[in-house]
Amino acid sequence: MGERSDNPSSEGWRSRSELPEGLFRALDWLKGRLEGPVQIETLADVAGVRPRTLESQFKLYLGTTPLGWVRRLRLVRARQQLLSADATTNVTNVAMATGFTQLGRFATYYRQQFGELPSRTLRTARMEDKAASDLDDEALRLSWRAMTSAYSVGPAACGAAMADVERARELAPQLALPKAIAAWCLSQGAAHNFSRTPQLDRAEAAKLAEETRKLAPYDALALSLCAGALTLTRRLADADRLIERSLAIDPWSPWGWVRRGWLSAYAGDDDGALRELKITLRLMPFEPVRHLIFIGIGCVHFNAGRYERAADWIRDGTAAVPDSFWADRVGVAATALAGARTEARRAARRLLHRDENLTVEIAQRAWPFPPSFMRRLGHGLLLAGVPKS
Repeated sequence: MGERSDNPSSEGWRSRSELPEGLFRALDWLKGRLEGPVQIETLADVAGVRPRTLESQFKLYLGTTPLGWVRRLRLVRARQQLLSADATTNVTNVAMATGFTQLGRFATYYRQQFGELPSRTLRTARMEDKAASDLDDEALRLSWRAMTSAYSVGPAACGAAMADVERARELAPQLALPKAIAAWCLSQGAAHNFSRTPQLDRAEAAKLAEETRKLAPYDALALSLCAGALTLTRRLADADRLIERSLAIDPWSPWGWVRRGWLSAYAGDDDGALRELKITLRLMPFEPVRHLIFIGIGCVHFNAGRYERAADWIRDGTAAVPDSFWADRVGVAATALAGARTEARRAARRLLHRDENLTVEIAQRAWPFPPSFMRRLGHGLLLAGVPKS
């Protein structure tokens, strides 16, 4: 991790690609102590830094203060309790159980974060619970089964996911998750050249993402899927707003963090993308997200001109989930630009065997990376023998 600095104005933290160890220790310690009082001095002792340094790290890496972070997590926990309420649950009990002793302030903070009063959340949850008794359980089973296939991001896997969610949408049209999964799969197919009607699929993905946002504005997982769909339909500002909302609702969501990291990569923010993707890796170091983290980190290294490292990360990512061969386009280009032309040509032949219609022009239309990234991608693919058009 390198040496720590107790100078809160130090620029050292800005160049780090992941959270400092002390900040991780503080966050882990907080997760089990959200209900009680939190003193900055105690938290700094846990982190092993001075209080002023810890406050600076929270601001730099998490965009808030230690107490602001605690409040956010307490509100998330309160919302989870309200959404899973039984007949005995009331707003006062939930507020007290999550560390809020002043109900007026609790209601104000809650409304600022979630856009509605806690009493409304409770009423809505009870109405949905009543309606859920009539909801076909099969729709939920199919939706959750589709998640693993959808995140594999390949033609066969996305096809299997779409079959599941189309049936789920027939059984339960009011359910948000299958709509979000469908939006994700359609956008992936259109971007990665395994869709027969890419323009129509992009339009349908954007439509489903908007329907999902209106149907489930507080579902962090559904919002993160929709952000992914909007990203590949080139609506980056809308995607960014959705993923920020998703992480405000669930700050520990790996689905949210992996999308946050990819959005930073598309913006050309290499340091931010590495930091966010490595946070995701700590939250979920296994599939179905791990290979997307590896591929994302590889793309960050490619953007920074670290071609050998880019090829290594992408190679490991696609080896874990071979159906994600779309990422080999960047790996092949990185290998060629690193000077291993013979190896790159062999890899390109293997890729063209799986991605038969691939051309440089198709690859350059796939992602909303910065123009310099896409120019170098095209150059590397040409060097490896991928046809231009």
